[in-house]
Amino acid sequence: MTHNSVIQEIKDRLDVVTVIGRYVPLKKSGGSYKGLCPFHSEKTPSFHVFPQTGTWKCFGCGAGGDIFTFVEKKENLPFPDVLRMLAREAGVRLEEPRPEVRDALNRLRDLHLQAASFFQSQLLAGPEGKRARDYLARREINQETIEKFQLGYARDGWEHLIGYLRGKGFTLEEMVQGGLAIQRESGGAYDRFRNRLIIPIRDVQGRVIAFGGRILGDGEPKYLNSPQTPIFDKSQVIFALDVAKRAIRAKDQVVLVEGYMDVISAHQRGFKNVVAAMGTSITPRQINILSRYSRNFVFALDADAAGARAAWRGVQIAQEELSRRGVLIPTAHGFRTENRMLADVSVAIMPEGKDPDDVLRESPEMWRALIENAIPVVDYTLQQTAQQFDLTTAAGKSQFVQKILPTLSKIGDPIQRRHYIGKAAGMVRVREIDIEEALKLFERQQRRSSSRGGRKSPAPPPVPPAPPPGAVSPSQSPDLPPDDVVLSSDEEPPLWLNENLATEPAPTRVAPSQPAARPQQPVIGAEEHLLGLILLYYQDLLPWLDEELAAQQIDPLYSEDFSDSLNRAVFEALDDFRFDEPEGDLIAFMSEQDARVQDHFLFLWDYARRFERTKPRHIQLHHLQREAVTSLIRLRLNHAKETQRQLEISLAETSAPEELRSLSRRFQELLGERRKLEQAMLAYSQAARWANNNRPAYVTSR
Repeated sequence: MTHNSVIQEIKDRLDVVTVIGRYVPLKKSGGSYKGLCPFHSEKTPSFHVFPQTGTWKCFGCGAGGDIFTFVEKKENLPFPDVLRMLAREAGVRLEEPRPEVRDALNRLRDLHLQAASFFQSQLLAGPEGKRARDYLARREINQETIEKFQLGYARDGWEHLIGYLRGKGFTLEEMVQGGLAIQRESGGAYDRFRNRLIIPIRDVQGRVIAFGGRILGDGEPKYLNSPQTPIFDKSQVIFALDVAKRAIRAKDQVVLVEGYMDVISAHQRGFKNVVAAMGTSITPRQINILSRYSRNFVFALDADAAGARAAWRGVQIAQEELSRRGVLIPTAHGFRTENRMLADVSVAIMPEGKDPDDVLRESPEMWRALIENAIPVVDYTLQQTAQQFDLTTAAGKSQFVQKILPTLSKIGDPIQRRHYIGKAAGMVRVREIDIEEALKLFERQQRRSSSRGGRKSPAPPPVPPAPPPGAVSPSQSPDLPPDDVVLSSDEEPPLWLNENLATEPAPTRVAPSQPAARPQQPVIGAEEHLLGLILLYYQDLLPWLDEELAAQQIDPLYSEDFSDSLNRAVFEALDDFRFDEPEGDLIAFMSEQDARVQDHFLFLWDYARRFERTKPRHIQLHHLQREAVTSLIRLRLNHAKETQRQLEISLAETSAPEELRSLSRRFQELLGERRKLEQAMLAYSQAARWANNNRPAYVTSR
């Protein structure tokens, strides 16, 4: 069964009214159903569900789609998780992962579960655990917190854990693979963690996947973490997210600290939206994971030099990751698109000589005040950058201004932008107009660089060697969700699903070198055609497309343009791809996605590659640029026509005067949108024909 047929079978088995009705109170209105939109505030119902087509549409905010789109938006989950949830609800069986890989991963999880139980028993009972109990008492960690975080103790010996796990039926090879034992060159192995307080590291579903150990007494390193294993990648794990995610969503704020004990201390004192990155600095993937819960970040780190450096790196990564393309900026000649910060990032600096745990133990109210009065990211950036240069010299002033321009360019609010331009000008004692001119030049250069491309086109990577039988690696772990997947646990189940999904195996990830294994291919429609064009020259076409659409005063391309769930998932993955990463290859990146997304991407990639055999690159790219714009306009016209048809049905079935006025007003707006799109199609087609006959527009040379 193809992935598209699986999706269609789920749609056929599930009633769209029943699924959406679990979130939104719906009232029958003729052949459709209506209610208040869950995605924007309204008093008059403009949210309609159409059971005949299995779709929904809000005529107020414009959102719409099928049951997959609705659950994705409402639960804030990626497509692979929603597919598994709906498949289980519909009783549709997804393809099973390879049994040997699934069993190997489950064995590693069981291994860590048994190890956590052993470590905690060593802490809570026996004289040898007294050192760790005394340490926790000095840190004011109570029994409830010990149990919540499953804290434990590793005895000072070479094979205590190995002996225990052997008694539970685990092999030495499994302990080494799981990072709990270290292989001796002469043979055998010994415990990795010895004479340490043990802090279990759990995934977002609450499963123990690694450990951190703090030395008790003298010795180095002070903290020792599990190594990379098939179930643990520290660059993609956030400590305590499993117990913090509910509070982060509720407060719409995530507080990032540096150490395990900082997090534990904060949670014990009621500040449950606090987490820590694994490693010396937060990674782009960790930022992306956290942004699914909140886009308000506070970095709360030590005031010492190491803490300042960590905060600086984290702030820079957050600025880059939380800036997204496609924000329309009005100009005298129309609109343009620029990156803008789509999040609120601040920094809370601890008092001199104190870390977050010190502040929390001394005064929870002081902690609360520090977080509430955190320094906005731009102020912090100006402060930190000013310390790097001698602002009494001309060269130092110039270097300072050049260094802060990327930050200033991301400030969308004109009042705030003016404020910080003035602040920067005062710091270097130059005129504000000088900063403004430098900023305008920087932004022009950025737009010019973006529209010209300048990156290598993707090439298929070499076929990777087949893994040995039974081997397990993170990229071949079908029982593991994708790194940025947020599965609901017992603590926080989906609104309409009362059972834990943690035991549901994820689908097998198909290697990108296996397109021949795909079953019957899906049909090429308008969405697939447009997505294929984008995939072919994504590095050149996407930035250029944003610029061109802005010039035509048309909204930039976004995921809601794709009503098909798989098309939308591929585009969202593409939008997350970092073009400037040296190791970044689109096909390799897509090979890390869910198997169904991989498979659909490969189909679209094969379709797109056909264009390469038609014309030379510079002529072809020019042709594809024009084709992409007209395809998008055509696609939006089709969506507008379908929305108009649905709106006509709703108008015919509505009798309430207020609803009639609201729907009639939306109908007139929709007619205006259609006329605008039709005029844009006509104008762009004429302009494109002229450009094609007179000049090679927007062509990148290779």
